[in-house]
Amino acid sequence: SGGADGPNRRPVTTPQVLGGILIAAIIVAAAVWYVPRIVRADGRSFTGTVSSSGVTNLNFANSGLVGKVPVLLGQTVKAGQVLATETSPATTAAISADKAAIAADKASLAELRATGTTTTTAASVAAAGAQLAKDQAQLASDKVKLAETQIIAPSAGTVIAINGQTGETVTAAGIRSYATQSQSSGSQSPPFSLLPEGPAANVKSSSTQSALPMMALRTSSIWQVTMLVPESGIQQVHAGQAVTVAVPAVGLSGIRGIIQQLSPTPVSTSIGTAYQAIVRITGHQRVTPLGGMTANVQLGS
Repeated sequence: SGGADGPNRRPVTTPQVLGGILIAAIIVAAAVWYVPRIVRADGRSFTGTVSSSGVTNLNFANSGLVGKVPVLLGQTVKAGQVLATETSPATTAAISADKAAIAADKASLAELRATGTTTTTAASVAAAGAQLAKDQAQLASDKVKLAETQIIAPSAGTVIAINGQTGETVTAAGIRSYATQSQSSGSQSPPFSLLPEGPAANVKSSSTQSALPMMALRTSSIWQVTMLVPESGIQQVHAGQAVTVAVPAVGLSGIRGIIQQLSPTPVSTSIGTAYQAIVRITGHQRVTPLGGMTANVQLGS
């Protein structure tokens, strides 16, 4: 029962006092141990972007219509292999005419040489030789024009994107992006792509300039990250240092790398002055990210 001043309060026992002191001591000790480690971890974590992904974008030299695409998505190709052509009937006809003229020149030259060595014949042989040289030069010129209507593999690699189809309009900047096409037509099929980000991986920001490369070729699985190091963290970073890298966009984490070099030239960023460090990836990964993807870098492996 309670008195005039309210219910009777139980006295605080010594074990309770000791328990409270112990709990408070544990909390303080945890803060002293944990907080510096969080600060230290933050000071060893940096962001960057994938700056080299081993992917080469390929386009025609001039505008036109896609003719043939004799390769398939995922196909391994050799250096110098024709990957796609633009329709160019005029250039093809010109090359055929050049070859016919050269054949006629050679036949005429052989006939003249077989007739004898008179002064008249010698002059005719010289003229026929000059005509042959002229027609051969014209063929070489027309072949250059034809080469501009082809996409040639610059090196061996794997086709990872085919964004243009036969009959589609193409420019030197590439194919109009799928996003823009689908908004305007509502029925356009998406382009073929093995890129991690999907069909619209390289779409530019402006809708009027939005374009995808005609094709993309993976020529290497080697990639690197350009890491930004703020002034406050510059003392912790040095060449040869081991790091681990994560690229959330493609689900990569714990990838081993090494800091290849640290640029002494400062750059201005939204967080102030920073320095760029190049991280070379040394660990194995199941997928290679695209250039421009965000990467998280942690010092230490």
